[in-house]
Amino acid sequence: MRHRRVDLVLRLHDQPSQVGRPLPGHLPNRRGRSSLAAKSIKGEDGGMRRRLLRIMVIAAIAIGAVPGGPALAAPAEREAPLLRSTDPGAERFRPVGRLDASSQCTATVVSPARPPDPRARALVLTAGHCVGRFAANDVRTGVDAPAGWTFTPAYFVDTADRHKPFPVASIRYATMKGVDLAVLELAASYGDLAAIDVRPLELSAAPPPEGAPIEVVHAPVDGLPQDQQFLRLSRCRSGTRTDVAESPWVWYGASPNDCAGVAGGSSGGLVVQRDGRRVVAVLNTTVETRVSGVCKLGRPCEIGPGGAVIRPGTSYAIGVAPLAGCPLDDLACRLDPGLGAAPSDTRVAVRSEGARWDAALDARGRTHARIKTGPLGRTDCRNPAGYGRPFAIEDRPLIDDPLPAREDFYVLCVVSGQGSEWVPARFASFTTVQVDDTPPVVAPVVSARDLGTQWAVEPIFQIFEIVHYDIKYGAPDEIDCADPAGYRPYRRIPAFLDKTQAWRYCAIGYDLAGNATPPKAVDLNPA
Repeated sequence: MRHRRVDLVLRLHDQPSQVGRPLPGHLPNRRGRSSLAAKSIKGEDGGMRRRLLRIMVIAAIAIGAVPGGPALAAPAEREAPLLRSTDPGAERFRPVGRLDASSQCTATVVSPARPPDPRARALVLTAGHCVGRFAANDVRTGVDAPAGWTFTPAYFVDTADRHKPFPVASIRYATMKGVDLAVLELAASYGDLAAIDVRPLELSAAPPPEGAPIEVVHAPVDGLPQDQQFLRLSRCRSGTRTDVAESPWVWYGASPNDCAGVAGGSSGGLVVQRDGRRVVAVLNTTVETRVSGVCKLGRPCEIGPGGAVIRPGTSYAIGVAPLAGCPLDDLACRLDPGLGAAPSDTRVAVRSEGARWDAALDARGRTHARIKTGPLGRTDCRNPAGYGRPFAIEDRPLIDDPLPAREDFYVLCVVSGQGSEWVPARFASFTTVQVDDTPPVVAPVVSARDLGTQWAVEPIFQIFEIVHYDIKYGAPDEIDCADPAGYRPYRRIPAFLDKTQAWRYCAIGYDLAGNATPPKAVDLNPA
C-alpha cells in the first residue's frame, strides 16, 4: 500500500501534456480507485483510516495526470511579459526552452566548461520533479529517457516557425531530496546546438544573492492560450534563503521570490542575476491559492526555529552551486548519490492519539542505521549530533516509535552504513509528518443540482481542509444528522434523489489527519 501511495505523489505546478482538469473546489471522480479506497476505510480502525485518507486524497489529486505531472496546476495571478527574440538582451536566453518530459516544464542548456567540447552530448538543467515521480528520498542516475521526451531551445513567441526540438537521451541525475534538480542529456551535441546559435550557460558557484535583483525566464502554460505558451521574462528580487517543506519533500536553502507569472510550466525556469549570464537557480515551487493547508502539496512552507510559515504569493528557486565545478561527465558530483537506507513516506498528517511513525526502512544495501527525531525546522538531519546508537536494520525494519502528542510538524532522520562505511549526515534520509488534532476550519459544502425529476446531491472537497466525507440520507423524519449511526464513506458518486418525496442529506467532512467537522444537514423539498 505504501508503494502504491508513493507512486501517486505528484507535483502541483507543471502542466501535463494532455490532462483533463478538475473544476476548482472539486476533487475529480474516478470511480474505480476512489471506491476501492472508500471501501477499505469502512470498518477499519483509526490508524488504518488515517492512512487511507492520505492515499485517497493523493489518488484523487492525481486523477487525470500523466506520470509525474500535476493535476491542479493553477494559472498565475499576475502575468509576466512574453519574451521576443528581438528584445534587448534576449540573446542571453537562447539556451532556455520548453522541456516536454513527464510534464511540460522549462529547461536550460548548461555546461561546466566554457567553451564545451562541441562533440560532447549537450546537457540541460531543470527541476527534478519535471522528469518523474519521486518519493522524499529518491535519487535517479543514468536512466534512459522515455521515448518522446524533447527539449526545444530558444522558445521565443516570435520564432515559433523555427523551433527545433531535440530528443532527450537520458536522465543523468534527478532528485527531490534536499534539492529539486535534474540534469538531462540530449541526443544532440553542443556543436549541433551551436549550429542554431544556442550556446550553454555556465553555472554559478555562489548561491542566489539575498535581496538582489534577478531575472527569471520561464515558459508557463496554465491559464494561457496555446499561442502564448512561450518564454516569459520576470524581473523581481531574490529573498533570504530558507528551508522549505512541501510534504513529503524538504528542500534546503531555497530562495524565495515574488516573481510575476509563475504557473504550471514554469518549473525548471532559469534564474540569473539581473543582466547576468550564469545560472544561479531554477524555479522549484509556488504557493497555490486554490488549495489550503500548510506544508502540503501546492502549499509549500518555510521552516525554521520559529516553526512553519506559509507566504502566499511566494515562489521558490533551488540554487545550482553544488553543480558548479563538477566535470561534464559527473555534473552532480556534490549531490546525494542516493545510497543510504531510506524511511518510507509515512502520512501527511495524523491525530496525536496513539500516533506512531510507522516508517518502513528500505535498507538499499546498508546493514545498520541510526535515527533521530524532532520538530521539523528545529531538527537538522544534516547535523551528525543527536543521532542514537546504531542498530541492525534487519532487527528493526519498521520505525514505529511514538510520535509526540503536541501539534507540530516532525521529522525522522536516518543515517546508515555497512561496516566502517557510513553515509555522511549531509546525505541523511528523512520522512516528515504533521501531528494535527485541529478539526477543519471550513464547514462541509453540499451541492444539490436540479435534474428535473431528481436532485444530484454530492459533497464538495476543499483541499486540504476536507479530503473525505461520510454521508447518509433519507426522509427528514427518519434521519438525524447528529446521530453517528448510519453514516458511510462517500464513494465519489452523487446520490440521485427522486423529487417524489422530501429528503435530508447529511455530510461529515474529514481532514488528512481524520479530524471531523460538525455534521452538515441539507433538506430538499419538492416544489
